[in-house]
Amino acid sequence: MVGAMEPYAVSISTSFDYAVPIEAQVPSIAEAGFTHFSLGADPVHSGYPSVAGRRRLQALARAQGLAIDTIHGPRADRASVTDLAAVVDATAELQVPVVVIHGGPFDFPPAELRWRLEALRRTCDDLGPILEQAGVLLALENVLPGPATDLVCQAVECLDAHLFGFCYDSSHDQIGGPRSFGLLERVRTRLTAVQLSDRVRDFVDHVLPGEGFIDWRKVCSGLRLAQFSRPLLLEVAVTYSAEKDPQRFLRLAHERGLQLARSVFE
Repeated sequence: MVGAMEPYAVSISTSFDYAVPIEAQVPSIAEAGFTHFSLGADPVHSGYPSVAGRRRLQALARAQGLAIDTIHGPRADRASVTDLAAVVDATAELQVPVVVIHGGPFDFPPAELRWRLEALRRTCDDLGPILEQAGVLLALENVLPGPATDLVCQAVECLDAHLFGFCYDSSHDQIGGPRSFGLLERVRTRLTAVQLSDRVRDFVDHVLPGEGFIDWRKVCSGLRLAQFSRPLLLEVAVTYSAEKDPQRFLRLAHERGLQLARSVFE
């Protein structure tokens, strides 16, 4: 349980609005009340791959009293092990505990599952010593329900739990839904990170919790059963949300995040 005098650890991804420069995002995130932020999948926006970019991020976070909880790295089958290792090293330099990646395409035919799983396992085996030395966890994220999510589940289940975990994306899990929350149950012992957002319908997603059809009582119950203790990350965006103003959006996102945190941690 979070201490009564301590803030709940609630985070938001910089993908909430890439039109807002990172230098403006970070102070606004802090002002809205978040304790953490996460670097979205656009490395140009955050600049974390470069030494100068990392120094800038460290200065921004320090000035605002924030911590970075995850970095969204490149897709495993599109990046070389060398490229992924560079992301891990940057993650460690920024003192970020978790890097999140997709294990493969968002969707693919069932016939491709076997060879894609073998390829992903080889990549992860090569990354294992690099992760261990860096002190960074790698979390594989669910994508479209079906073979593409089976890929990351099966990979995580056979990888070292000290180095590899699962990132649960609620909006991806509920594509075509409402669906059951069997995936959250399946991965609860390996849950390393979350990316929480609501879904309205196909192609209208990553909206604020409460704007779509996801049953957040069941999500929070699943996170409690998993004894999840890391920051609750909202991977939400202004794109389809009712609130378009970035400042008001952040304040509303923090309010919704706190509501979820109370349900999970109290």
